[in-house]
Amino acid sequence: MVRAIYTAAMGMLSDAFKLDSTANNLANVDTAGYKKDMPTFNAYQERSVYLSSDRKTPIGTLPYSCVVDRVYIDPSEGALLYTANPLDLAIVGSGYFAVQRQNEVFYTRAGNFKLDPEGYIVNADGLRLLDVNAQPIVFQHGYSIDEEGFVRDGAGNTVTRIAVYSFESERDLRKYGYTLFSPTEESGPPVAANNFRILSGHVELSNVNAVTEMVRMIELQRHFEITQKVVLAEDEMFAKLFSQVATLR
Repeated sequence: MVRAIYTAAMGMLSDAFKLDSTANNLANVDTAGYKKDMPTFNAYQERSVYLSSDRKTPIGTLPYSCVVDRVYIDPSEGALLYTANPLDLAIVGSGYFAVQRQNEVFYTRAGNFKLDPEGYIVNADGLRLLDVNAQPIVFQHGYSIDEEGFVRDGAGNTVTRIAVYSFESERDLRKYGYTLFSPTEESGPPVAANNFRILSGHVELSNVNAVTEMVRMIELQRHFEITQKVVLAEDEMFAKLFSQVATLR
């Protein structure tokens, strides 16, 4: 009986975490370059189950509960929105822009860039976009960006090229904030991407499907309520049991 309450309570905690993750996805449905969170769980305190007639023959394991293991990202591409702004950049294919904050480099698919007071291309948080030489890019009047990422002046001369990087396992990237990522041991180091195009005047939207996430949220809320009823029912059974024990005395 105690085990039932414990198991149900852990189920409620798991549902609560899933609800938080789903709510965060929904809140960022309009955030450019946002990648959906996908939490995973892992069983723990597993115990072997044996045949009732032979306590030495295991027939499987019984997990007592589960905990949050990791939160992966869904690296699938979001829809593209045409903006006509030459500083809005969208990557078609596999790849991430590199942006710099002081001595830190992050990677992002959010291409809603702008110019800072010094003429550097920066993202919405003020982080500077880097070129293939790991240098911030200055964008002057008359410049343009082609599909290969080359920045050209008004005469068509190449000024620099925007750096685009890929990773062996994008889902294992570590998320910072809403649209920034950093490599992990599982994702592998950043390497120069090859199979991509950069579309100027476009921005990649979030890959969150609002309808799917809403349905998921409703299902999680119902499951949470059902599990809550299990805890209440077990609690009532405990109360009756203690009452009967007290009567016997």
